[in-house]
Amino acid sequence: MVKKKISLKQVAALAGVSISTVSRAVAKPNSLHSDTLKKVQDAIASLDYVPFAPARVLRSGRTLTIGIVAPTILNELYAVAIDTLESQFEQLGYTVLLTCHRGGHQAEMRIMRALIERGVDGLAVIGSSHHHDVFSLLQRQAVPYVLMWATDRSGIHPTVGYDQKLAMTKIADHLVGLGHMKFAVLPGPLEGHKLSEERLAGTREGLANHGIPSASLKIYATAFEPDHVRKAVRELLAARTGVTAIVAGNDMIAAAAVAECRRQGLECPKQISITGFGDWGLARLMSPALTTIHSDAVRIGHLTSENLLSQMKGVSIDTLQIEFEPELVVRESTGPAVEPLRTP
Repeated sequence: MVKKKISLKQVAALAGVSISTVSRAVAKPNSLHSDTLKKVQDAIASLDYVPFAPARVLRSGRTLTIGIVAPTILNELYAVAIDTLESQFEQLGYTVLLTCHRGGHQAEMRIMRALIERGVDGLAVIGSSHHHDVFSLLQRQAVPYVLMWATDRSGIHPTVGYDQKLAMTKIADHLVGLGHMKFAVLPGPLEGHKLSEERLAGTREGLANHGIPSASLKIYATAFEPDHVRKAVRELLAARTGVTAIVAGNDMIAAAAVAECRRQGLECPKQISITGFGDWGLARLMSPALTTIHSDAVRIGHLTSENLLSQMKGVSIDTLQIEFEPELVVRESTGPAVEPLRTP
């Protein structure tokens, strides 16, 4: 037998107050005398009453929910930023709804619509690469949103992040400063991956500033899979390219490259230097510890929550585009260039 839901009337009867008083206790608790509020709250706890959300929304105009749209939660930095963001909003009484589109445009549109239909008060969207239909939907529905790990030179979209190209020029400056002149780039997947494309463009730009032409770079695009990266490294080494430094698109790619070089009998950084991007936990724990760009996921989470709250409150702030300086962290995986690498 299916039990009936506890009703507002039952709560009122147990507390010895009117139904309207129970409603006020749920929607506007500060409007009640503390003794009355306690009676109602005790009755709610005793009956395990759960207020009907649509009714609360009609009264307040808010759902106290925030949507997060991510490509994946398998990325450590995304997970850290999401955890930070959720913690910030949880303290304010919000519930966070997390969804992943895994890189599919149709899936992203579907989950965006689902979150908006559920009346989320704001959206945090990871990444800068989105179909124009996504932005059209957000603007038509007037839902506050922030793009995380993004910058927008057009000034249209609220963003929190740093300049990916600038970050890669710092890596290029560091490696050239160590005497490296021949480079391979493992950017990850390129087609449909704007972040990988931006980092590759930044590498090219940074090296061009030192007179190293793009045409001389050895580029090996791969999936975000260690086995694919290791295969690319074997191809690179077998090609006898003279490369002395490998620039990886993220720390996982860099770690796989270090592992494969070691398997092929090459010491990092004594014989080849390798850089990452992101400063994941493994960057500090692996041997050699990884030279990389610190992607401050905690900071991105905090700034995103502040940005969204400002929009939701209608507070006027100087800018909805928040950008900070990327930081190069030099560790053990890079060293002075040696004789050009030929073959293991």
